[in-house]
Amino acid sequence: MRINTLSVLMLNLSLIIMMSCSTGDQTRKDDNINSTIADNSPIDVEPEEVRRPREYNFRFIGYDINIDDPAWDRRSYYRIYLDKIDAGRTTIGLESQQKTFESKISSNRHLLVVEKWALDEKKGQYIKLNNIEQPKPHYIYFNLPKDKAAVITLKNDPFTNKSDFEVVYE
Repeated sequence: MRINTLSVLMLNLSLIIMMSCSTGDQTRKDDNINSTIADNSPIDVEPEEVRRPREYNFRFIGYDINIDDPAWDRRSYYRIYLDKIDAGRTTIGLESQQKTFESKISSNRHLLVVEKWALDEKKGQYIKLNNIEQPKPHYIYFNLPKDKAAVITLKNDPFTNKSDFEVVYE
């Protein structure tokens, strides 16, 4: 009886795969957290034992108020400037929806300036709104203490062209 080389290779490969697969439970200990991994079961970890560092210490939330007509609710985002440097932009959403931006910045006094951009459906691209349509005021100074996160919320009323900033520390 002849055994060809391909059959031998396939047999060896299947044995290696079977040996590398494990059955039953495995227990691991990482960072003083005991967790059990069973076949396709979730890892149960008690939340009070887990201390994750914050991914951000600055969060901006911006949205428009008093929009009751879908025709006036355009897709938009805010461009964020921190200390006169372009830091990025928020998520995209309808003007009445909350749009967010998160970053890790130094503990200090900071200047936040926002620019509102909206989708021009005729052109198929986002354009910066002209100065008349920009939120007023469009900036705020804030202090960021150590070991705190600043959450700044901008509520803009496009019909009165007035905005309000709220700063909360977490």
